[in-house]
Amino acid sequence: MKTFVYVDGFNLYYGALKGTPHKWLDLAALSRQIVPSYHSISKIKYFTARVSGARDPDAPRRQQIYFSALRTFPEIEIWLGSFLTKTIWRPILNLPVANQQISTPTHVVLPDGTHTVNSTTPQSLVVANYPMKGSKRAKAKQQPLANSVLAEVHTMEEKGSDVNLAAHLLNDAWLGVYDTAVVISNDTDLVEPIRMVTQERKKDVTIVCPGRWQAAPKLTQVATSQRHIRPAMLAAAQLANPIPGTSILKPAGW
Repeated sequence: MKTFVYVDGFNLYYGALKGTPHKWLDLAALSRQIVPSYHSISKIKYFTARVSGARDPDAPRRQQIYFSALRTFPEIEIWLGSFLTKTIWRPILNLPVANQQISTPTHVVLPDGTHTVNSTTPQSLVVANYPMKGSKRAKAKQQPLANSVLAEVHTMEEKGSDVNLAAHLLNDAWLGVYDTAVVISNDTDLVEPIRMVTQERKKDVTIVCPGRWQAAPKLTQVATSQRHIRPAMLAAAQLANPIPGTSILKPAGW
């Protein structure tokens, strides 16, 4: 069966690759582990965006090396979205303080620890270290107060990858270029395009969930089958170093 694979790059990275030694991932080898042996993988479409060097100046270089490695495979296509950088105002739930200066509205310096401010006043503010769970920040459960202090924050949002993936999945289905599709993502924004392919075009779509997450029920309801990516699959699907016939080397630290 002629099979197309659609990879949500950031979903795959944050779900299965971040913090692991498996970032030098061979998408073709991984795809072959996912589909039955009688499937013929004709195309692998990798949807991502160019990373910013704001936090890690070397990140764009490492990503470009990986792109160069993927482009040595004739069946792999890279489709790029973009990052939107902006500042937005948001209510504060907790504010970490470690002898840093804040203004409320006069300048004050607070020591480490938890400092509760009267929450009944219009300028209420809860000042505390971030709640921690293990080595990761715990997610805040409370809702902001109606009169919470607002802060202007910097944010980066990846735009376009999920839309591009959905558009290609649908267009390729209507063109009839594949018999079955594999979607490596756990993004519920893809529920409707997958439903249209499986129910209206009557084509099989396998959802492949990055291993750290549980497959989203809304996706499994519209897909014809589901798989999970396990660490052993990633370990068995690593690119050669260097890429044969080239001087492309795995980035240091990967």
